[in-house]
Amino acid sequence: MSIPRHQQHFISSSYAHLLSEVVSRWNISTEELFWGTGVEIDKLHDLSYKISLGSFKKVIARTIELTQEDGIGFYAGTQLKISSHGLLGFTVAISKNVLDAIETINQFVRLQCSFVELNFKVEQDLSYYGITYDSSILDFNDISDTQVYEFSCVFFLTGFIHLVRLFFPDFKPSIDLQCKCPDYFSRFSDILASTFEEIRYEQPHTRLIAPARFLEMPLSMADPLTSEKFKLLCQKELDDLDATQDILYRVKHLINDENEGLQNIDQVAQKLNLTKRTLQRMLQEKAVSFQSLYDEVRREKARKLMLNPFITKDEVAKKLGYSSLSSFNRAVKRWENE
Repeated sequence: MSIPRHQQHFISSSYAHLLSEVVSRWNISTEELFWGTGVEIDKLHDLSYKISLGSFKKVIARTIELTQEDGIGFYAGTQLKISSHGLLGFTVAISKNVLDAIETINQFVRLQCSFVELNFKVEQDLSYYGITYDSSILDFNDISDTQVYEFSCVFFLTGFIHLVRLFFPDFKPSIDLQCKCPDYFSRFSDILASTFEEIRYEQPHTRLIAPARFLEMPLSMADPLTSEKFKLLCQKELDDLDATQDILYRVKHLINDENEGLQNIDQVAQKLNLTKRTLQRMLQEKAVSFQSLYDEVRREKARKLMLNPFITKDEVAKKLGYSSLSSFNRAVKRWENE
């Protein structure tokens, strides 16, 4: 499996939803947590809702900022449940054995997250489960990217082990991390020591290392026949997701033409070599309209432009095609209330 480079990277909103439950211990509301991140709160209960990687990075940064806890991933990891991973989580839980579970995760991980690639291999009596991030979205010289990496490793890997121990209480793998040892890890030494056999930092790869003997062990919830049916559902969901992400990403990208400005449906259809009617039908099949995508792109562009102190509101309105400043102000007010 390779990471698709043509799509906008995303992650399932279920993980952001879980974070909102965790930070409530700090008396932080859902509205406060997601303010300015681009996450649509009213869609968090929608199992199919995906949020962009950019929004997820903002959620992580805001979580740490509001809680003043660099190690918030440790708190969140213990709250991960099988249901947190959607249909994939249930499919994995009823796999025949550990190897079948791992192969299922590898096959359908993009249902939950588009920017990682999972690699699995066995050498002698050890198994290695590697996690590769798309290099275009992770720069270890960037503090914010390192923060995202540390959080993700703590959140997902400790959460993964927490779930595995529901089936195998004595499971205790070693782990290789690409980052330096964060200072705040010392405050969670008990959790780290009880979770991992050994932790090695500044390694060339991120990976879990465990005895290969686990691979053939059956899962207590094993239901191979139902698992195969669930895999078919996962494949259908993945096919639908790929098709939807592809056409929606391409349309949004073409709407926001850096040289020609915002493009209307006729212009976008022409660039896609489609008729206007065909494009409308394709979007209708994805339960979206061109106008909703256009409004979304214009809203995102407006917010970015308004961060520039050297451009007036009137200039922003003209650049975005509003007939007057008053109509632009009404649009901004509507966005704020959404």
